[in-house]
Amino acid sequence: MSTEQSTGFSSRNWTSHPRPERYVGRQGDLRSVEEIAPVFRHVFHEFRQFNEIQSLVMDDMLYTDKSLVVSAPTGSGKTAIFELAMVRLLMKLEDSRYEGDYRMIYIAPIKALCAEKFADWKGKFEPLGVKTAEVTGDTEMKDFWDLPDCNLILTTPEKWNSITRRWRQNVNFVRMIRLVMIDEVHILNDQYRGPVLEAVVSRMRSIHRFVEGDGGESAVVDPMRIIALSATAPNVADLAAWVGEANTTCFYNISESRRPIKIDKHVLGYYCDPSTSPFRFDMNLNYKLFEVICKYSSGRPSLVFCSTRKATESASKHLVEQHSLRLTPDQVSALQVVANQLQNGDLKRRLLAGVGYHHAGLSIADRQLIEDAFRAGRIPVLCCTSGLAMGVNLPAHLVIIKSTQMYTDYGMEEYPESSIFQMIGRAGRPQFDTFGVAVIMTQRENVHLYPM
Repeated sequence: MSTEQSTGFSSRNWTSHPRPERYVGRQGDLRSVEEIAPVFRHVFHEFRQFNEIQSLVMDDMLYTDKSLVVSAPTGSGKTAIFELAMVRLLMKLEDSRYEGDYRMIYIAPIKALCAEKFADWKGKFEPLGVKTAEVTGDTEMKDFWDLPDCNLILTTPEKWNSITRRWRQNVNFVRMIRLVMIDEVHILNDQYRGPVLEAVVSRMRSIHRFVEGDGGESAVVDPMRIIALSATAPNVADLAAWVGEANTTCFYNISESRRPIKIDKHVLGYYCDPSTSPFRFDMNLNYKLFEVICKYSSGRPSLVFCSTRKATESASKHLVEQHSLRLTPDQVSALQVVANQLQNGDLKRRLLAGVGYHHAGLSIADRQLIEDAFRAGRIPVLCCTSGLAMGVNLPAHLVIIKSTQMYTDYGMEEYPESSIFQMIGRAGRPQFDTFGVAVIMTQRENVHLYPM
């Protein structure tokens, strides 16, 4: 897998960046949470210090109003970067006579990511008076007039594209948009979803220019700030120039070598007879799966990425029927509690054996139960589709990519490099692991495509 060659942070020199005297509580290059004003400190209650990457961007994120584009490895704590931007805005509003007249927009590629952030941020920011709303395809809101009276809106590109098409008819609303946060901005490269996000970002830039040039009215608000984050964006400088104005937007391109939790990567090549279909090859890998889990998981939680919904069910069924995971009495008890709440009978039976599966065909309630249980470390093995790699916080010790081909409108194709990075980036559980493991199972002739 080709990666951008870099020894560190390509757009900033850490040692040469001056720090004003207001910074306190530092230890080495890591910034302390004590640096945050006490009223906002609970937002970062999970840790006492910001990690190296969070500390690096803190100057620009918390003490300026610049727009930023940040490309950083998965597991770098990018959520805290968004939170620093929100705290920056709230700090400014504390002494402002325009307090309350603001909107913050968070845009993520999938509903599951919006739901995860909504649950987290509602608890953190509503005590600060920030009214929060989730606006996705599951909601009936179709226009600005349908939006609730709230300050933080979490939405998808498709939904926000639909809502903002007639933004000029509701200028008062768009004038209050002070912060736009775009997660997983690399989906611009996706041939299906990329054009939608491109339209959304272009529209927000038009609104940005409109607000700045709106005569006397614009004097009551600051310009719109745009923060775009990604784990796999290769052209960060170009994105920064496009997302915002060149003189007000800066970027950080942080190499994989700076990932807080390192990943041991392995590529396993398997013979595939020329007469064997990709579907059959994928099925054959089920017979290799248990061996890989035993060798690399060290008995810790494992994610198995499969190319289709049916493949997740097939892989989980094979693991349950052909093998037996060793479960402790505590694990059996915990799995029983989760299984009793599931609606899907097949999923319930497999979960009791220690193997679950997750895809969009499950009910929302079942998906949420599986996600919460895996996040808590109760499910030893979870077979899932690549949607779970899109930023949703479900880290595992071991990640397995079972077959590297996916179905497209043009037939079977290899996963894009960005998708591979997203999936292997789920390996390594912060606060639980010192390293993670990623295994790619592919056809022998394709091994050269994934050098490690």
